[in-house]
Amino acid sequence: MIMTHIPFIITILLYFVSSVWSIGSIIKPIFFTKKVAKWSMMMGFFIHSGFLVFLGLESGNIPITNVYESFVSLLWCVLFVYINLDYLYKLPSLDTFLMPLVTALSIWALTFDGGNLLITVSLQNFWLVAHIIPIFIGYAAFTISFSLSVMYLTQQRQLKHKLFGPLFSKLPSLEGIDKLMWKTISFGFPLLTLGLVFGTFWVRTQDILGEQWYLDYKVVLGLATWLIYAALLHMRLVASFHGTRIALLTIAGFCLVLFTFIGTFFMGSKHAFQRVSEQTHNEIVNIR
Repeated sequence: MIMTHIPFIITILLYFVSSVWSIGSIIKPIFFTKKVAKWSMMMGFFIHSGFLVFLGLESGNIPITNVYESFVSLLWCVLFVYINLDYLYKLPSLDTFLMPLVTALSIWALTFDGGNLLITVSLQNFWLVAHIIPIFIGYAAFTISFSLSVMYLTQQRQLKHKLFGPLFSKLPSLEGIDKLMWKTISFGFPLLTLGLVFGTFWVRTQDILGEQWYLDYKVVLGLATWLIYAALLHMRLVASFHGTRIALLTIAGFCLVLFTFIGTFFMGSKHAFQRVSEQTHNEIVNIR
């Protein structure tokens, strides 16, 4: 089994190199060049993409047949959204904050290898696919907004304590970071909303979680996540809140996103995943 996941292990190593070099480019730019950080990330993303294609071809479905694959797919979405946002908005030094997080989450994803929880619903269902794709991209946007929030608080601390060193000069202004936080949250929230609406159709039409589906931990925490980001947008649009409060609430929102995505399984929520045999799993996901 370990041989199957060598591409993802190589991906993690490349993301780790990117993390080290992106941090090093701020501390010791003479020894750590930004180009190495960027190319390591892009090479890792390329292998990551190929690995997802392999998983999809192996199962004949989108690569979410177990919790491990779902985690790997989510991390791919994070990099995909980041690369596109960086191309559009030129996000200076964001990789310094994002890549260590992606590396840590990738290592964590490996711990779910082994297929403990396998999907027990057909992946040919339209509502399931329509639920997953916007949710994953929305979560990816919130991961980036989390990194921007950490960047904001870091830059704020530099200003407060007058630490005008290499880190301060490499980070954008507080106003610039605040605008980027707003854009990523504004991008992710409609996708989260769409994913939850489609998820409701999926649960109701397929009777996945039973009559009391609304009491499932993942459903409850998904709604709580939606409320946090709805409150963030309300605070920004109506109350004109900026800065520290928005950054702290964004960090709290991301922690809830992560717990909703992974933590609920430790609480007993299966949410279409069960401990079943590989044969039963393959029979279910290939139903047409």
